[in-house]
Amino acid sequence: MRIEIHPKPDGMQHINLMFCEDSPDPEDIWVADRIREFPVPPKRTLEWEREGRQYTVLQFGQCVIGHVMFDIEKHKGIVDQIRQACSQEIDQLTADQVDTTVILRLISDTALAFHRQAKFAIGSDGEVGITLDAPKAREHLRRAIHEEVGERAASLE
Repeated sequence: MRIEIHPKPDGMQHINLMFCEDSPDPEDIWVADRIREFPVPPKRTLEWEREGRQYTVLQFGQCVIGHVMFDIEKHKGIVDQIRQACSQEIDQLTADQVDTTVILRLISDTALAFHRQAKFAIGSDGEVGITLDAPKAREHLRRAIHEEVGERAASLE
């Protein structure tokens, strides 16, 4: 998911949550669920192209969605950390031709499991980022993969 923030003349902002169906991200699952539960619908739903990709854009005003942006950004950061820490496991799933939606769900579920433990912190480079216990996240994802592959193998018998 891409996030674009555009300032408005009144000092507020338009927040565009951009979903690419051709190349979904693991955080899309959780964010889409949160948006469906959200009491206020998007101000606009648009179709835009960015960098050769087509996006469905949900546009919200800052005053409407601003309070959940912290959780969205945190979840997005956790997913990024998991993708880095577990790149070998994810690459193996892809090589084994595991369905993309299954891979995205496994990553998203792992991110949700670590949502409370992950914290924003300032790194040595002065940038704000997410701290995550990468070895524990990797082990969690490996167990989830084992359970998923085990279930799939059992269903084939």
